[in-house]
Amino acid sequence: MIKSLNTAENAMMLEQNRIDALANNLANVNTAGFKQILTRVAEVTPQGLPGVPLDSVSGNPTDPSRAPVLQMYHALDNRPGSVEPTGRETDVAIIGQGYFEVQTPGGTAYTRHGSFVLDAEQGLTTPDGLPIMGESGPVSLKGKEFSIANDGAIWVDGKMTDRLKLVAFDDPTRLTHLGASLVVPQEGMESRSMDAAEVVVAQGHLEGSNVNPIRTLIAMIAAQRAFEVQSKVLTTEDEMLAKSVNSLPRVGG
Repeated sequence: MIKSLNTAENAMMLEQNRIDALANNLANVNTAGFKQILTRVAEVTPQGLPGVPLDSVSGNPTDPSRAPVLQMYHALDNRPGSVEPTGRETDVAIIGQGYFEVQTPGGTAYTRHGSFVLDAEQGLTTPDGLPIMGESGPVSLKGKEFSIANDGAIWVDGKMTDRLKLVAFDDPTRLTHLGASLVVPQEGMESRSMDAAEVVVAQGHLEGSNVNPIRTLIAMIAAQRAFEVQSKVLTTEDEMLAKSVNSLPRVGG
């Protein structure tokens, strides 16, 4: 009976984790360049899963006496969103793979949110004022006019001054959300600078979120119902345990 309580509790935790991920996806359905979080449940043995550190698993899976347990894992869905024209010079959409490199106070981060702005010094930044990086450093568009070519080349007053720095990852599904449309790699992941032949961007366009609101809402309803079922199971098992304990004969009574 105790095992049944633990099973129901673990199932509730998994569904709550799924609900949180789906709610975050739904909240970002209109966020440019947002990549939704996919969830999956996998069985973790004492040996762990390939590529998954054992210390990321709740409990003590290294104990051979422990039976396999279920664990929720997140993966970043890197399928592209729809690309729409905006007419804004500082909007840039990535076509295909790659991420813009962004300099933050805590280090390097990455984004596909191409709705950029110019700061007081005509530097290209995120809406939060974080510099967008070029191959020569933070992108500067100081001049009378500028344009960004499809290969990421930056032209200011008719002269090529820099190129947008786009990077790729061998396994971008392992990127994690940092907030403010930024993602960061997990420990041990390496970024690779993309050369001009690989880069395809579109100035005056934005890539939309890849979240499907209808499917996400349906998945959230299903997860909430599964949570409620496990909650009822937990309550029933708890009541049965209480009755069993109360019906035990009293020693010395």
